[in-house]
Amino acid sequence: MTPADRRLVAAAAVLATGLCFLGIGRTDLWAPDETRVAEISREMLDGGNWLLPRLNGRPFIEEPPLFYWLQAGTYRLSGGPSAAAARWPSAISAALGVAVTAVFARAVGGSSGIAALVLATAPEYWWMARSGTPDTAATTATALALTLFLLAWKSGRGVLLAGAVAAVGVAFWLKSLLGAGLALLTALAFIALAGAGHLRTHQLGAAALGLSVAIASWLVALAWRQGGNAISFFLLTNHLGRLLGSREVGHLRSAFYYVPNLTLDLLPWSIALPAALVAAGRRARDPARLFPLLWAACMAVALSLAATKRAHYLLPAYPAFAVLIAQWWQSQEKSRLDRATRRVLVATLLFGFPVLAFVLLTLDPAVVMLIGSTRHLLTATLLRSPAQLAPWVAAGVVGLLGFLFAAAERAHSPARAAVAVAACSAALQLVITQVVLPEFNVFCSARPWGEQLGRAAR
Repeated sequence: MTPADRRLVAAAAVLATGLCFLGIGRTDLWAPDETRVAEISREMLDGGNWLLPRLNGRPFIEEPPLFYWLQAGTYRLSGGPSAAAARWPSAISAALGVAVTAVFARAVGGSSGIAALVLATAPEYWWMARSGTPDTAATTATALALTLFLLAWKSGRGVLLAGAVAAVGVAFWLKSLLGAGLALLTALAFIALAGAGHLRTHQLGAAALGLSVAIASWLVALAWRQGGNAISFFLLTNHLGRLLGSREVGHLRSAFYYVPNLTLDLLPWSIALPAALVAAGRRARDPARLFPLLWAACMAVALSLAATKRAHYLLPAYPAFAVLIAQWWQSQEKSRLDRATRRVLVATLLFGFPVLAFVLLTLDPAVVMLIGSTRHLLTATLLRSPAQLAPWVAAGVVGLLGFLFAAAERAHSPARAAVAVAACSAALQLVITQVVLPEFNVFCSARPWGEQLGRAAR
């Protein structure tokens, strides 16, 4: 990759990351997750109880309070609760996560710019970056922990391992055991297959002790405030129940739940993921290929085996997906699978994405919201008549970007091809976040109902 290509990819990655902040308050907080988290933070700020999260005055102990601290802090800095203030911690965390992924890509010999582009334009990543929930922040902490662990494994430096432990502790205090457990599973699998590297036994023992202290500190605080029953709920109901499939926690889904979800949530980059996984598997003896492969595989398999599943639970694996794709993209593999992958990408960006942009801008929100309750919904009623010019312009722009990707592929320029793919994805992101979602706000937001109740109570 030439210096000019590196500058182009870096600039594109910065712009793509910046889109996570654009119009972040254009829609209200949507139930149930955003409204719940935002209300807990508001009660924490108003009530002054910064240790024990509360919802409607009652203890809410599914997660430690770190994200609520961040959200309550943005409320105070911005002059009060708002949709934008509730989402700022997630958006900032997303930007940091892109930077961490770039560092990780560089550590394993991949293109840091392309990896950053993949992550920043992955639909699930930018969607959660614009959501006032702790998932993106926990993902960034998890990615930082694993990046520092790999650097410590390569160098034997205790300070890097200590940083990894601290980052895992932060991930726990943000999102309980999800990110922390997945990071620990990945690190243990890597040590089992690649050895301890330059790390010594006493360093690993100290790391285990430090992580135990980080987790135990929350459990002790919980027992102090709420007693032993609270610990039982936190560990057994909220974690073991989610793992084994307790009906109390819900979200029970098939073991193959993440296959279609990942295909859509990483689109269009997901088209390249199978080829990237195969390429990494062929070179798995190289720790630089093995580590991101284990990161992605351990998290995907563990979450698929768990009974409770939601799309954003897989978010901590997205930095690894991004790096695997960047490694494959840069290497310009030429097997039959690789050639087929590039042909599918060209077809998707030239034809599929323009059609998708057109459809998104002609959706009728009122009809879309009835899909779940109406079995005989005609496709003709789902779309509005495209009387305006916007759908045609959007489809044309996205199609032009797809053409630029095809031209870059023909010229064997992986950097320009990656920028073209990212531009297509970013164009759809703008359509969704700046045009489509605000139209759904009246149906998904509780604000109109709250305002009506407020007026009725006067």
